Amino acid sequence: MNHYRIDHWLQYVRDELDDETRIQYENHLYDCDHCLELYLQAVDANEFQMPELAEPNHFTDSIMKQVQEINTKEDQPKIRAKHSYKQTFIHYSIAVAMTFILMSTGVFSQLLKMPHTIENSESKQSESFIQSFLNKQGSIINKFEMDVHFKEGKHNE
Repeated sequence: MNHYRIDHWLQYVRDELDDETRIQYENHLYDCDHCLELYLQAVDANEFQMPELAEPNHFTDSIMKQVQEINTKEDQPKIRAKHSYKQTFIHYSIAVAMTFILMSTGVFSQLLKMPHTIENSESKQSESFIQSFLNKQGSIINKFEMDVHFKEGKHNE
């Protein structure tokens, strides 16, 4: 098996590789425990190279400010949701009105008659090939039985 060196895994951790190479490295990690250990070492090494925050309190304040901005943006869809309820009510009202119009013109009663007309047209169709074949087979067997009985009747006389 081909192993990658730790400097390759450091490039992977720092996201310095192209997409195709990253996919190869990721697929390799599934099969190779040795390279998985090197990858974990690269993650640890990269963690120590991360810059330290100069003012941790300021960082926390800036994150909290961003969270508040996100929360105020989430309040805006609530206004849109109220608008959406109105729009949904209008759509249902239109659907009810169309249903009453169709009922008063008799469209639904015509739709109820359609299955009967389809059944009637199907019954008027000629019998299927299989049914006609079975009927012919039955008639051949009946003729054969009649011939046998007729011949037997001549012999008995």
